[in-house]
This record gives sequence, structure tokens and C-alpha cells, in this order.
Amino acid sequence: MPQTSTVGSVTDKPARGRTRQARGRPRIRQDAEILDAALKAFASEGYGAMSLRSLNAGLGLSHGTISQRFGTKERLYFAAVDRGFAVLMEDIDSRRRHYLTAIDPPDDLADLRATIRAFLGAALLRPELGRLMNQEGSQSTARLRYLVESTVNPMMETIGGIFLRLRAERRIRPVSARGLFFLVTQGAESPYTLSALSGAFDPFDGPLDPERHADEMTDVIMRGIAVDVVGQDGATSALRARAGPQPLIAPRLRD
Repeated sequence: MPQTSTVGSVTDKPARGRTRQARGRPRIRQDAEILDAALKAFASEGYGAMSLRSLNAGLGLSHGTISQRFGTKERLYFAAVDRGFAVLMEDIDSRRRHYLTAIDPPDDLADLRATIRAFLGAALLRPELGRLMNQEGSQSTARLRYLVESTVNPMMETIGGIFLRLRAERRIRPVSARGLFFLVTQGAESPYTLSALSGAFDPFDGPLDPERHADEMTDVIMRGIAVDVVGQDGATSALRARAGPQPLIAPRLRD
């Protein structure tokens, strides 16, 4: 019996040691996964409160892993922003082009509708980007300037020509670019970024149907700014129906 017990104890100890080593080994994370998690952390906690140590721990990484890969917290922030908004812009462009296939003949007013709806569809999938804008938009900082230069300005360049032509032709009311931007991003997009507050309206409206919401808000905005346009109810959902299923975003940005 003593011999059996000794053999059993020698056999058990290395096995337990191997188990502890396997459990303690940090997980391997791809850069894209780290950047996506970092973006959500910056958006929910704010730049100052966001902790690299907590982010490492949440991802199951050793405490210095993210700093070794990305350097400083600031560099991580800009890398996360670059990736997040590149995905958003790619998705907006893909959706807009898809909707434009259903517009014949080409028309700036219909293009504006397609662009607004494309933005809301893309923003639905990435509410952390809207939350990040809310975090950064209240103070003039280098981070906000970077967001404006890398995201807001390109968005306005995409829509600016259409917007200016429509105003010059007096097909839309003399609304400012600022007004339209905030109407869409801080108005129509808000139920995606302020999801808890949006849920407070469930007793009145039922759970949010995000696609229906995006269609209806696009209709409301277009009715509000277009001049002498009738029959706008349901126009956006009809446009989506004519265009058919939305193709997937480019795989190079989803990885």
C-alpha cells in the first residue's frame, strides 16, 4: 500500500502543475480584436478613465501586452479610431452605392436620402463610434481635431457636393451643413448610442426596431428639408426594397 500511494502522488503532482500552467497562459489576441475592444473602452469610459491594465485583464492578456504592441495609450487611441472609422466609412460607402443602384435616373435628392440611410444603417452596427463622438465633442482637444479631420470632414466631402447643389437649386430648404449633421448624428442615431434611454420608451412604442427606425427617421428628415416634395412616407423602405439585400462589408476591414 505505501508503494502504491507514493506512485500515485508522484503521478498526480506534475499533472496538476501542467493544468495550472495551461490555465495561466495568456490568450493570443489579434490586433483587430484588441483595437475593437479598446475603442469600446474609450467610448464607454472616456479617454482619461480608460485603463490599459483593465483592458489587458479583460482580454485575458498579460499586463504589458497592449503597450508592447501599440506603445502609449495615445497611440492605441488613434489606432483604434483609425480602424473603427475606416470600417464605418467603408460600410457607409458600400450601402450608399448599393442604394444608388435602385435610383434611375440619378437624382441628387434621392442620393441624399440614400446617404442618410446608409449612415444610419452603418452606425447601428457600431454604436461605440457615436458614443466616442459624444465623449470627445464637448471639449476642443487634439483628439477631437483628429476625429474631425479623419472622419467628419471626409463625411461632409462625400455629401457636400450633393448638399450644395440641392441648396443652389432650391430643392431643399436653406438648412446648414451643421444642422443636417447634428440632426442625423445626434438625433436619428441617438437610440443606438443611448440604448438605455431608448429602452425607457418601450412601454410606449414596444422594443426598438432599428431598421424601421432608420427608415422612418430618414423619411422625416427628407420631408423636413425637401421643398415641394409629396408622398415621402415609406419612400426610404421602398428604396431599400428595390435595392435588395445589402451586401456584406469588405472582408479586409472586418478581420
